[in-house]
Amino acid sequence: MPIVPTPGADAVAAGMDLVPGGGYASDIDEYINQTRDYIAQRTSTVTPVAKGGTGASTAAGARTNLDVNSKQEDADALKTRVVNLSSATNAVQLQWIGGRLRMIIDASNVGDIANTVDVGAKLDAAGGTITGGLVVNGNLVLPFAAPAVSGYTIAYINGDGRVSKGASSERYKKYISKIDPASLGDLFPGLWRFQMRTGDGTWKYGDIAERLAENPATEPFVVYNDQGQAESVDFIGILNARVAQLHQTVEAQRAEIEELHTAVDLISQRLEAVEGR
Repeated sequence: MPIVPTPGADAVAAGMDLVPGGGYASDIDEYINQTRDYIAQRTSTVTPVAKGGTGASTAAGARTNLDVNSKQEDADALKTRVVNLSSATNAVQLQWIGGRLRMIIDASNVGDIANTVDVGAKLDAAGGTITGGLVVNGNLVLPFAAPAVSGYTIAYINGDGRVSKGASSERYKKYISKIDPASLGDLFPGLWRFQMRTGDGTWKYGDIAERLAENPATEPFVVYNDQGQAESVDFIGILNARVAQLHQTVEAQRAEIEELHTAVDLISQRLEAVEGR
């Protein structure tokens, strides 16, 4: 009874010759050996991906054909474990680069996923304490800063950009020497009034750095920027020097007034003596 469907269709599709039904029985061994050859050829031949194979004779080639990577090297030539999560629209890849997880989408590095160390180093939006230094590349805006109702101290900008305090102690100074205020020259070249460029239009009064730079006596109190332009004024320094000059002038005038009082007393005494004669 014949087999239904007729066997041999798959063999023909695979390129194999069928055993003829009218062949000689003495040739059966050759047909059997031919079938064994087919089996040997199929086990040693690379099966294409379309037929369920890898399409390659090496593991690397097979991973490439199947789009599966077990490891690869990153930009630093470090071998990393890789997980491919490709979808129909995007190729998503996660790489463990040692210490953190990197995300690559469509061959583009979109950044590293934060770990507990990264998160722990961030300042919470509600506030917190920073134990190390803080560098702000932009502006520092404090619109809701609390008023200094319990006391205050003066803030300084250190030469390297740090906000500092407590610069008056001799511990922070060298080459200390006392000077005669009068030796500084004329520290009152003028007083100016002005408005701020983007202010509310109110008038303000004070010094102008460029004008002080024009006067040899006040130029040492001018603060310059990195481009050598007059930027600001050492107001504390120049105010101290001006007060010292004013004090010196007042003391000199006080001595002159005392001399005048003494002279007036002598004149009064002489007038009284003349009138008493």
